[in-house]
Amino acid sequence: VVALVHSHHLLDHKPDNLLLKGGKYKLRGLACLGRPGVALCIGPQVAIDNFQASLESAMPQKKFDQTPLNEGGNVARLNAIRDFEPATLGELRQCLASIGREAIFFALTGIDPSQAAASGEKAGKVGKKNKKKK
Repeated sequence: VVALVHSHHLLDHKPDNLLLKGGKYKLRGLACLGRPGVALCIGPQVAIDNFQASLESAMPQKKFDQTPLNEGGNVARLNAIRDFEPATLGELRQCLASIGREAIFFALTGIDPSQAAASGEKAGKVGKKNKKKK
């Protein structure tokens, strides 16, 4: 079974770091802290449910959802993932795109797909403008 377990935001501190512990539940996949906090979980459904339950128990103030990815897309490409590893949002996007599920990435993050295509282009200078002293 392949599923995403996600919450609105999980930052780099306890107990949010529990998102990185999917391997403890015999899961393979990727985990990404941030807004949103997302774990791509590969393993038995009961293990994914137990992982989500542990997150909900440790962080009752946060709402966790599970999005199955088995239907449609080529999830067999995920067989190369051998462990449960931390990832960036960019790596998660690439992974979902590789199985034809990039639209889910955009739905979770709220990023406009038309704007995301332009994000790799040179945006010009960034920084403070120099002011002349009088």
